[in-house]
Amino acid sequence: MRKINRLLFVYLVAICNVKAQEYKAVIQKARFLVEAHKTQTKLPGCQIAVMVKGKLVWSEGFGFSDLQNRTKVSTKTKFRIASVSKPVTAMALGKLIDQGKLDIHKDINTYLPSFPKKKFTITTKHLAFSTSGIRHYNSKDKEFNTKEYPTVLDALKRFEEDPLSFEPGTQFLYSSYGWVLLSAVMEKASRTSFFNLMQNTWDALGMKQTSFDFPHKEIDQKSRFYVHHKKLGRKLTPFENRSYMYAGGGYLSTAEDLVRMGDQLINSNFLNEETKQVLTQPYLLKDGTSTFYGMGWETGTNRLGTKVFFHSGSLPTSVAHLVIYPEEEVVLAYLSNTGDHVFFNDREAQTITELFAEEEGVAMNQAKDVVGSWNITTTSLNDKKTGGTLLLTLNTDGMLHGSISFKRSKKTITCPLIVTTLDTNELHAVAVSPMFIDFYLKFNNDEFMGKWLHDFNVKGITEKDAYWKAREITGKKILTDEND
Repeated sequence: MRKINRLLFVYLVAICNVKAQEYKAVIQKARFLVEAHKTQTKLPGCQIAVMVKGKLVWSEGFGFSDLQNRTKVSTKTKFRIASVSKPVTAMALGKLIDQGKLDIHKDINTYLPSFPKKKFTITTKHLAFSTSGIRHYNSKDKEFNTKEYPTVLDALKRFEEDPLSFEPGTQFLYSSYGWVLLSAVMEKASRTSFFNLMQNTWDALGMKQTSFDFPHKEIDQKSRFYVHHKKLGRKLTPFENRSYMYAGGGYLSTAEDLVRMGDQLINSNFLNEETKQVLTQPYLLKDGTSTFYGMGWETGTNRLGTKVFFHSGSLPTSVAHLVIYPEEEVVLAYLSNTGDHVFFNDREAQTITELFAEEEGVAMNQAKDVVGSWNITTTSLNDKKTGGTLLLTLNTDGMLHGSISFKRSKKTITCPLIVTTLDTNELHAVAVSPMFIDFYLKFNNDEFMGKWLHDFNVKGITEKDAYWKAREITGKKILTDEND
């Protein structure tokens, strides 16, 4: 029996090594972007994991979970996942729907008669789709809560007497407090504590590193958390008690646990197909307008023209992203131990996801035609004509990268840059500023033309603000004796 187990272990290790080799070039590009961003934002530590077609192809920690003790981030380091807690809670909600224990169309007072009745009926569906009218945070809420709320019912006291912001179903208002109320409904409907309900869900999903962010409990391998400081760069955050916000933003997890969960949303029978559709279909308001928000999932069309389900979370102490491209079966999770002055947004997360969803992006036999230094002419965000330089080099592993210097608004910036795709004479490159900048260039001998932009489109909705429109860019190669 031991021999069989040993052979199985060797086989599994071999499979993992094959997968790692298969995605070596893609991982190299993704790592370049993550490390460049980390350096520019003085990020203490972060963690990333990617699954493709049910296989974990990349999992890595960067930097430190504890700056003072120089403790490195590992793949087991636990981070605050902020509002990515919502899709995690949605998995438990989906199971209750499958089991017939909760009817999302019923008045929540059916399950929770103690909650103060409002002017309009609120359903569980309204809560999960953020169309209930229950408020989000406001100026009355402290940035760092220190009060302990022992139960989810206790946490309702923060907002239960507040009036609704609108008639449920008529508007979209992202509301973490709506998810706190949802957790109380789930607790009553399941006839078990919300804490047990979620733990049972994590056990069933194999999320061994996921837990509540209990404020007064020693939690193994939990990262320390940091905020921005002008002189120090990063300093420890003040004490924070997340007990008022568990279902909507109070869990700890790892990138590996989150991609496993995301993969099971699209590739397992943990939930039935009908419930999966309910969770990931956007809500239509009373007037027929789409909210682009499902039950704990943002939804839309990605830059590849296919579906995307995603959710992000941002606190002063953390940034979290969970992205699913269901048709390509790619799941990505990104976590960091600060959210202050970070600028790692949905576009950055989806750009890295695209690397694993696209076909291999650079034809190396064409790379030699674009390698070198280029004088560029472009227009800044303030519509001022400006010049600069593009440098492209090819490393020994075949990665095409470099830097670009130009005036973006009022300041000249120099950004590290990676080429993600090169097809014939058309190139897509991503620069880190620390926000990502996309460059789409078409080469013709020793010249190129194209456009650059900060692409905030993560749902298939065109950017309306003209300030962020695409700017034209042209370039001419700087010839030397070597390439004359």
